[in-house]
Amino acid sequence: MNNPVLAWSDAVLDLSDLLADRPEPIYIVGGAVRDALLRRPIKDVDIAVERGGISLARRIANAMNGAFFPLDHERDVGRALIDTPEGRLSIDVAAFRGDSLEADLRDRDFTINALAVDLRGDLNVVIDPTGGIKDTLAKTIQRCNPDSIARDPIRALRAVRQSVQFGFRIDPATIQDIRAYAPRLLDTSIERVRDELFKLL
Repeated sequence: MNNPVLAWSDAVLDLSDLLADRPEPIYIVGGAVRDALLRRPIKDVDIAVERGGISLARRIANAMNGAFFPLDHERDVGRALIDTPEGRLSIDVAAFRGDSLEADLRDRDFTINALAVDLRGDLNVVIDPTGGIKDTLAKTIQRCNPDSIARDPIRALRAVRQSVQFGFRIDPATIQDIRAYAPRLLDTSIERVRDELFKLL
């Protein structure tokens, strides 16, 4: 399948220019790629790097006159908040989940959120190890792997929320897992459940 042209905001293009000369691999991952594919407004950008997520978030905030917040020292996650003509842009920078970009993407919740682009390269070339482009264009929410919801039952609520949010259908295997693991939401922190319910409402 040929990669479609993605609709990136000026702020994301500025971010790409800012980081073009960085030596280390830097990727936009997850929902921002999906939203660019769907031509939806991009308000949140997740960036994945091999290491140094907090320090890169600080650099981005300083270079783009934004605010910086360390979110999780243990997982090396930092946030830059940037005011743009399109509104406030939240940029979270995190070290890979796992030992590579592909491992990071395969560890995500749904295929539509397991997409990446090289921020220092062609922003229309999508890295897609789980078939997320096909599912996005087919308006289908499908788990990345058979353990996706079992490992984090909050994803059951997220599937319902994103189905409503985007007008997507949930594929049968993912629905089966939602039903199977929904009772384990009782073992999930009340704050995470609350946040997903608020987003759903």
